[in-house]
Amino acid sequence: MKRRELLGLGGVVLLASCSSSSSPPPVPGELIAVSLPEGTVVLDSGTARKVATGALMAGNRLVGFDPDGRVVIRNAADGSVVAAAAVRGNLRLAAAAPDAGLLALVEGAAGGRAQTTIVVAGPTGERYRLTMPGFVEPEAFSSSGTELFVLDMLPPEHPDRYRVRVLDLVGGQLRALNLPSPDAGVKVLVPAGAEEEMRGEGRQAVFDPRRERLFTLYSHQPDHQHVRDLLNPGARDGKPDVHAFVHTLSVKDGWAVCVDLPASFGTGAVAGLTIAQSADEVWVADAAQGRIAVIHADALVVTEEFSVPPSDGPAAMAAGGGRLHLAAGRQVTVLDAGGKSVVASFPLPADARGIATSSGHLYVGQPDAVLRLDPLTGATTGRVAIPGLLGLHRVVT
Repeated sequence: MKRRELLGLGGVVLLASCSSSSSPPPVPGELIAVSLPEGTVVLDSGTARKVATGALMAGNRLVGFDPDGRVVIRNAADGSVVAAAAVRGNLRLAAAAPDAGLLALVEGAAGGRAQTTIVVAGPTGERYRLTMPGFVEPEAFSSSGTELFVLDMLPPEHPDRYRVRVLDLVGGQLRALNLPSPDAGVKVLVPAGAEEEMRGEGRQAVFDPRRERLFTLYSHQPDHQHVRDLLNPGARDGKPDVHAFVHTLSVKDGWAVCVDLPASFGTGAVAGLTIAQSADEVWVADAAQGRIAVIHADALVVTEEFSVPPSDGPAAMAAGGGRLHLAAGRQVTVLDAGGKSVVASFPLPADARGIATSSGHLYVGQPDAVLRLDPLTGATTGRVAIPGLLGLHRVVT
């Protein structure tokens, strides 16, 4: 905001003294994490005061670079610096452990490359620096912190597909994932030729810290084959194509399982697919088709499927208080987690740009603003202008 000239400020004061309808100053509100052109920003939902800016969030930590090129980890609640470390090279942040105790940085062209350098840093600085052939992109750390799950892009210089693999940080070697096993102490690698190659679109993910599993939503091409299909040729003969699935990665035991979604999912616009977790369930919505699928987070099977009012436009979903709120286009649908039913629906003034919940409020991103709404009725209880808003992520506590 530009400073007012003294004369202009005096005029404002004079007018205020003659009128009783002056606007009260904005009241501070809860902190929210949003995407702006400059990166991920934590700001006050009442005043729009910026608390911290970075490149990515991990838990309640915001990670970015300072003007000197150091990697800086900040407390998202107040912007204070938790740790700062110098790293060599032209690097960009790619992944972080859930507590931001480990960071993965990568060097190399984003569109395709023949060689990749990955640097793993901690609060005190660089821990590992590994250079390997191919286009390898960090995805998530193992629970032990000794391995990094990566996307191995194929072919590396002009990729059109990828596979999830494991990078041993101590030995510097890439290997296949493990096969799922009921015995956590027995680890068997996916055999050569059976590693799943994905051509996914519209990827979104949620991390379950208790189960130490990363649930990633994919849409894919009809000819896609999972590991189980490659190990059992002909198993899907005569079955309908699957257009979307949830890739479940155990960051503790290093295995992955794909949960196929019902046939209607992913047949429309990819932007209408979204995912959220509520207690022991992972919910997937295809807003354009008006369908919800519920996956049990332990059994890894679809246990429920039901219809909701369809809505075109980019979708996002947030869980809290026994309800899920699905925002798509200019509509919010309120879902009861226990009853697997729609309990309310209300319109928005413009297309949603993300959604987040707290104990008493619902926040919905809009072009250049975030609305605060009553979570059941949709009544507007507040609005904060945020020029350039790209998306709303979550409430910071």
